[in-house]
Parts: sequence; C-alpha cells; structure tokens
Amino acid sequence: MQTSIENYGSTARDYCMLERNFLSHARLGLLLMLLASSALLNARLPGPENPGEHEKQQNHGLDIPLASIEVAAALIVIGTGCWEYESGIRDMRARRAFLVSTEPHFIIMLVIAAVVFTICVVLLVHDQEIGV
Repeated sequence: MQTSIENYGSTARDYCMLERNFLSHARLGLLLMLLASSALLNARLPGPENPGEHEKQQNHGLDIPLASIEVAAALIVIGTGCWEYESGIRDMRARRAFLVSTEPHFIIMLVIAAVVFTICVVLLVHDQEIGV
C-alpha cells in the first residue's frame, strides 16, 4: 500500500538516509556472503612468484564452520537492515523522530562486528599455521 508523504523540512534527506543505511547493510551482507563463498571454495590468489601455490594448500576443516557463521551473519545483517528501514519508514509516516538508533539494532551490529573480528583473527592464525 503506497502512501504519499508530504515533503516538508528534511523529509527527502531523511528518506535518502534510510535508503543509504539499508544499502550499507545489504553491501555488508553481500560481502559476508562473498567471504563465505571464498572460505568454502578455499580461494586464494597466488602470488606472481608461486603461481601454483594455492593448489598445494590443505583443508584444515575450518572452511565449513566459518562459512556457515558468515552466511548466518550475512542473513542477520540483511534482516536487520530491512527491519531498520521499515521501522524508519513507519516513523517517518507517523512524523516521529527516528534518527536515534534503536538499542536492539546497535546490539545486533556489535555482535556482527565481533563475529567479523573473530573470523579475521581465526583466519590470520590459520594462515600462519599453514606457513609453519
């Protein structure tokens, strides 16, 4: 059901802010999906000095658990972005202030940031073990 919202004050700017935030969530979700695909495929870019080096790397069993965590995080991020966008649109229609981030959204994004940081640390440690 489409409804027209009168353009007064900063309505257009606020709507663009909501869209930009949703697109940022979608971009983060797609990036996490790409990282999950990379972990599943064990894709490594070879260096110019060792073109066949990526084919010699062993699978240490971390690929599937990390990829599943990244896919879950991506779905949560995209769902959170949709929820934040819809709640912002509802607030805009009701002419309520909505520029303050909600506490559940902040907590969910903190958890996602912790997951991404932990996965980065695990991958760094995992890569150092391969070179030993």
